[in-house]
Amino acid sequence: MKVTPLDSFRMRIYLASAGLWLTLDAGRFEALELNEKTGAVRIGLTPATQYLHAARLRLEQPAKVEGAKNYHPDKPWKQERGAYVVPLGTAATWVELIH
Repeated sequence: MKVTPLDSFRMRIYLASAGLWLTLDAGRFEALELNEKTGAVRIGLTPATQYLHAARLRLEQPAKVEGAKNYHPDKPWKQERGAYVVPLGTAATWVELIH
């Protein structure tokens, strides 16, 4: 399944099947892909701008969904104030979430 956010902010996405709430303190979502068989999640972030060189991604799982796994990024990005700092490139940056 592929999701393309169409709201004006593009800073929040909720995946009900995983109980996963994704928010950005900085940056914008371009797309989200969910492999329903494996539960793997890929997040596409918009490219860097003159003023923004890193996104700040927060992962929360507030809902108790049976069989849902705890997600985290596949790379050891540093965290600032509870958000993962994801460096952005000149093209879309893809973040893999694993469980």
